[in-house]
Amino acid sequence: MLLFPIVPTSGQIFLTFVIGGMCAGTVVLNASHLPTLLAFLLSASLPMAARFFAEGTAADSALGAMIVVFATALSLAGAHLNRFFTDAMRLRFELNDANLRLQAEMAEHQATEAALRQSQKLEAVGHLTGGIAHDFNNLLTVVIGNLVLASGRVNENSSTLPLLQSALRAAERGVALIQRLLAFARKQRLDPRSVDLEALVSGIEELLQRTVGPAIHLEIETDPGLAPAHVDANQVELAILNLAINARDAMPVGGTLRISLHNRRADLSSPIELTPGDYVIVSISDTGTGMDEATLAQAFDPFFTTKEVGSGSGLGLPMVQGFAGQSGGAVQIRSKLGEGTTVELWLPQAGEPPLRTSDANRSGLAVPPGTATVLLCDDDHDVRRFVGELLKSNGYMVCEASSAGAAFRILEDRAAVDLLIVDYAMPGINGLEIIRQAWHRHPSLKTLLITGDAGAVDNGMTGVPLLRKPFGPTEFSQIVAEILAA
Repeated sequence: MLLFPIVPTSGQIFLTFVIGGMCAGTVVLNASHLPTLLAFLLSASLPMAARFFAEGTAADSALGAMIVVFATALSLAGAHLNRFFTDAMRLRFELNDANLRLQAEMAEHQATEAALRQSQKLEAVGHLTGGIAHDFNNLLTVVIGNLVLASGRVNENSSTLPLLQSALRAAERGVALIQRLLAFARKQRLDPRSVDLEALVSGIEELLQRTVGPAIHLEIETDPGLAPAHVDANQVELAILNLAINARDAMPVGGTLRISLHNRRADLSSPIELTPGDYVIVSISDTGTGMDEATLAQAFDPFFTTKEVGSGSGLGLPMVQGFAGQSGGAVQIRSKLGEGTTVELWLPQAGEPPLRTSDANRSGLAVPPGTATVLLCDDDHDVRRFVGELLKSNGYMVCEASSAGAAFRILEDRAAVDLLIVDYAMPGINGLEIIRQAWHRHPSLKTLLITGDAGAVDNGMTGVPLLRKPFGPTEFSQIVAEILAA
């Protein structure tokens, strides 16, 4: 506006084209921000239009009108470009958000697939274990029982005794393997109660130190006011011992094994399978070799082991995980290669104080000589023969039956049966039903149910003593004597 009066007509035309070009350029450059576009466009063009209108001539007024039309057109074009840019950016952000959601869903899907595969492994091993446990327990009952009896009947100086003892140790390892499989499949029978974990760990401290060896320093830390846990005490001991052995193997040249006990409430950092509530954590840390991410991802897989062939079954951690899950808890593991490993065993807190245990040793009680008549019902000939021989050696009169029908006929013919011992897995009818029908005939009949079935009689009748296979002669004789003496 200042230059127009002092420049020639050609200069005025040049200035008009320059300002028009700048206005068109700003529409392209500032389409992303409409206020900036309009501020530049209107402040550059409208004063020029006002200048032409002020001249008053027809030609100047026409030029002013053309500038207004030009500014209006560029403003509308800028608004359109701004909407296009805004929509494009919104779509881009939405696409980015969708991509992030897709990545999260893919990660969740992968985690779900991994959990499903683990569940399928668990189910497959569970079916396998449940299917073979009964048969293996029957076999091991016969093997262990006869080995114990044979060991007691040979001379202590006999060269046969070490062979029998070696076979017995091998059979007991078979029992341990079956128990580990059952623990992994979460089909073992637990006896949960309120347990003082501080006292439990203190009680096995010497055993732990002997297990890990003198090159490893054992530290035990307990939080003040540690709550009792609702667990099976024997299984907790086995789990801690398994984890201690793993830690020992990870520290071949020595190190520190730290066992920490503390209370914790489930939160976002807790294992996802835990329900809200209060837990007691048994944390076992070592300063060993640790695990890389690939090994850590397979740590709980059954039969996976980094140890040499013959040095590990690959069931230690899966057994601990199965026990924790069956107890209502969980296992969490953290490890880095070269920085050691920490395994946290989350166990549910108990709502009542621990029970005081008696110092009496049940296995040391004397077994009174037998004077009763016992009806033994088992469809396995070898088990029936072993148990029958054991009962006879204790002085009992024994009647044997291989089926429910044979047992009922003996009960009808012999009224003086003092004890009915029956296997749970009988053909056509289970042992609990046999006991139920026997009680209809003889309400005062004493009974003992024996079973090698891992999942049997969890919800059976109350008041029926239960002995799980495999069992040894002393354990069997003791429970029979206790039932008859009651």
